[in-house]
Amino acid sequence: MKRTALIFTLLATFIGGTFWYGHSLPELSHNSASHHFNRSPEYIWQLIYNYQHYPEWRENVYSVEKIPGQLKHDTWKEIDADGITTPFKLIKAEPNLFIIIEETGNKPQNSGKWHFEITPSEDGNSSTLKISEDRPIPSLVPRAINHLLNTGTSHISAYFRSIENKILGDTLRDKKNKSQLPVKE
Repeated sequence: MKRTALIFTLLATFIGGTFWYGHSLPELSHNSASHHFNRSPEYIWQLIYNYQHYPEWRENVYSVEKIPGQLKHDTWKEIDADGITTPFKLIKAEPNLFIIIEETGNKPQNSGKWHFEITPSEDGNSSTLKISEDRPIPSLVPRAINHLLNTGTSHISAYFRSIENKILGDTLRDKKNKSQLPVKE
């Protein structure tokens, strides 16, 4: 009997603590990270802006379909390996400087904003990309779990990995193509 009461008390304390901790956190989750690339701001901007080409370089984006009928902003949906569809909308873009994309899910936990800010290096041959993700997490328990597991930058890290892989692939293809050119005598 004492053991059951102790287990019940510990369980109730854990659940109550999780709800209290989730309530103490802000509803809007903000995560941000930066990465330097040996590519011009134009290259990075075009890569992110041209969403039609995402399946060619972004990991876990297997197809992109434009959503017709939107007058003011480009809208599209990305389909991953599991067939899960995520709709997006281009909110604002300034060439070679920034892009703001909104994830437009039908539930609050499936929505958010992505800010891509590009800063050129002094020589203009490389740039730093800062990605920020703002996502509402309305439920208390997922908010606490998200904060405790610090899973916030996993999407941002996937973007950086994908861009690095794209740059590496382009470099290897360029080297291969140059080595296959006929030698002029």
